[in-house]
Amino acid sequence: MADTTGGGRLHLALAGDIEINRDNPEKVFDRILPELEKADIRFGGLEASLSEKGAAVTGKITMRHHPRMIEGYIAGGFDTVAFASNHCMDYGIEPFVETMALLEKRGIAFSGSGRNIEEARTPAIIERKGIRVGFLTHVLNLPMGWGANPNKAGVAPLREDPLFGPPYLNEEELEAMAETIKSVRPRVDILIATFHWGSSQSRTLTLSQQAAAHTAIDAGADLVIGQHPHILQGIEIYNGKAICYALGNLVLDHDHPMFLPTVKESIIVRCVIEGKEVRRLSFVPVLIGDDGRPSILSGEDEKFGEIMATMQKISKKLGTDLKLTGEEAVIIGP
Repeated sequence: MADTTGGGRLHLALAGDIEINRDNPEKVFDRILPELEKADIRFGGLEASLSEKGAAVTGKITMRHHPRMIEGYIAGGFDTVAFASNHCMDYGIEPFVETMALLEKRGIAFSGSGRNIEEARTPAIIERKGIRVGFLTHVLNLPMGWGANPNKAGVAPLREDPLFGPPYLNEEELEAMAETIKSVRPRVDILIATFHWGSSQSRTLTLSQQAAAHTAIDAGADLVIGQHPHILQGIEIYNGKAICYALGNLVLDHDHPMFLPTVKESIIVRCVIEGKEVRRLSFVPVLIGDDGRPSILSGEDEKFGEIMATMQKISKKLGTDLKLTGEEAVIIGP
């Protein structure tokens, strides 16, 4: 992996949802390893628990995967994951807690989940080259009872509900998120707020997404990364900070009749930190192949142009102009 000695300039690779469920999981990222290996810190989403324990909840699509699927994350060099989704407790608390223990054992930091609410709101902090990067995760798509409390394991909650009234977020939890960000801010040089949010397979943003993102940046976050919609959503610049509302699926080893071809499109965000500030932000388009493995698209690929055009269009609606440079799109440049 990238050299982690020296100082001054840090490269992050930020990905969306990852759901590995296959033979030879350690080979799933083979085609994008050169991209991942450029980074000093790699982040993605862990969609489901890695356990054989528990019983499926009723009334929703459920998933869990064998613990050996962690070998995919290890082989991809992922330093930290958001383990906080609408599927992470599909089989109950026991496999949820077991997954956290597995991540700890294998040296992968996680955010958004915990054995109690204090732990769920604790950031994953990765230090490289003398720069401390923090990751905080909250869940808006929150099944009833999945939020952590002082005496129960669960995820960091930011409940959305039409009964709350615009912007449809629980006011106490929104305030708690802001206070968490403010308390973490002095401990890190860069703070990335990540969210599991939005409407599945829709490019339309919800009021809840925008309210949560803006609140996070107002409280001190340097960058916002979104997961869950299974489709790419636009990029907004708010008070000089970027909000990448949804990065799509990096791996989706799950088939469902409702899935459209767009669930195979995603991006990897390249974040360059220099002088302890986000100096450059860009992305490269990714496509999941027929074998379920992701590839970085080149300018010669037809899908490259399609994904770039889509991101330009939906980001333009949010007031963001993307600059196509070589085979990447620049969001924020020096």
